[in-house]
Amino acid sequence: MNKPLLQVRNLRVDFGRQAALRDVSFELFPGETVALVGESGSGKSTLARAILRLQPARGSVEFMGLDLLESPAPLMRAQRRNLQIVFQDPLASLDPRMSAGDAIAEPLQIFEPQLNATERRQRVASMLERVGLSAALVNRYPHEFSGGQCQRIGIARATVLHPKLLICDEAVSSLDVSIQGQIINLLLDLQRDLGMTMLFISHNLAVVRQLSHRVMVMYLGKLVEIAPSDSLFAAPVHPYTRALLAAVPQIPPVAAAAPLSEGSLSADSITAGCAFRDRCPYALPLCASSDPPLTELPAGRWVACHRSHETLNPLS
Repeated sequence: MNKPLLQVRNLRVDFGRQAALRDVSFELFPGETVALVGESGSGKSTLARAILRLQPARGSVEFMGLDLLESPAPLMRAQRRNLQIVFQDPLASLDPRMSAGDAIAEPLQIFEPQLNATERRQRVASMLERVGLSAALVNRYPHEFSGGQCQRIGIARATVLHPKLLICDEAVSSLDVSIQGQIINLLLDLQRDLGMTMLFISHNLAVVRQLSHRVMVMYLGKLVEIAPSDSLFAAPVHPYTRALLAAVPQIPPVAAAAPLSEGSLSADSITAGCAFRDRCPYALPLCASSDPPLTELPAGRWVACHRSHETLNPLS
């Protein structure tokens, strides 16, 4: 396989005494789409911000051979053209005082100052057309657009510099279902045309299944399973992944799992053992004293479960 574009090692984020991310490690390869799923509050958005150094973190985030967490500010600033994000709320992510054209042109002014005004206008017009909006809308403001149109402007702003890594943080969750499909197709087209790597954060498993090559499952700030998309949806291994998929009506039936329910653990009360143990129907005494590491299984799968060796047969 190609050399990783992004390597995250032992990434940790603490909010006071609460661990929001706990020793997260994974890799992203050029041109692939990796989805990050999990319940609300599991740390997905915190991970996105930590990767982009928008959130203080410990560990290592190596992008194209450069450790972003250790890089001096000027070097980090130069890399930001290759690291872009599309946020969840399309209207809130745009400056209400900036027109659509100004919002898309701003990255060009910062990172490509050699362009003159005419060249910038041409790039902006081309990008608007590329995301399915008319160039005639260049002087309109965010309140004059629908939510889906605002998200298209946000995508245009994030991709006008042709970044190598695009992070989509719940980029379609606030949109109508019909608009979601259009935005997903737009992202897939842009990824193909620009050769971007994409980290797609979502709780919508139907969307994840449609566009991802691999899926990472997060629970209370820790990755508990990483697998190719087809394999994960066909045969989830970790009990949390099984319960997560079984709870979604539009996903085809998966291996039996107990329904998710509120447990007694929280991210700030984990001292030892598996964080999922109080909600897991397959927990062993070992699970209370030993936190299982993320361990490699055949076929490119990684699972953090003491019983992962039993998953070729149904757990009981």
